Amino acid sequence: MPKASASTAFGIFERVVVSLYDGGVLSPAVLERVIGAFAQADADWHGTPRVRSVDGRSLHEIVVQTMLPGDDQQPASTSFMTVVEHIAETALSAGAASETAREAKPRRAKSRKPADANEESAADELLAQLSGSAPSAKRRRSNKADTPAGSSTFNPFLNAALPRTKKS
Repeated sequence: MPKASASTAFGIFERVVVSLYDGGVLSPAVLERVIGAFAQADADWHGTPRVRSVDGRSLHEIVVQTMLPGDDQQPASTSFMTVVEHIAETALSAGAASETAREAKPRRAKSRKPADANEESAADELLAQLSGSAPSAKRRRSNKADTPAGSSTFNPFLNAALPRTKKS
């Protein structure tokens, strides 16, 4: 990679994406998280890409190839802005939604009705059944029904033996 570009949010974003691409770990999910993080940091997306990847691709080409693999109809810079605007809009609206959810949480807790005794006992019984700690009184089957079904399935522990010791 050439010398580091200016330490703007766009320059840092460019170095991060190109480094992930050169390292072979850039996937659409990773790129979405990175773009979302820089969108919340209010990056200026209209910067000119300066850094090139090992195979000579610019930031715009890397983002478009990763997020829109079959889209060769538009120029890379146009597709780049489309992808970034979509992900940034989604990330910013999700951030705003989580903030309003945090503010609304205390109000919702106060407006809840107290749980009925039947609901609590049903929940306790379900937890007991799932944990297997106490068999339910309603269960009428014997424990033999819980044994494995057949020996035709592969069991790695069947006939398992310790490795042979080395004789000197």
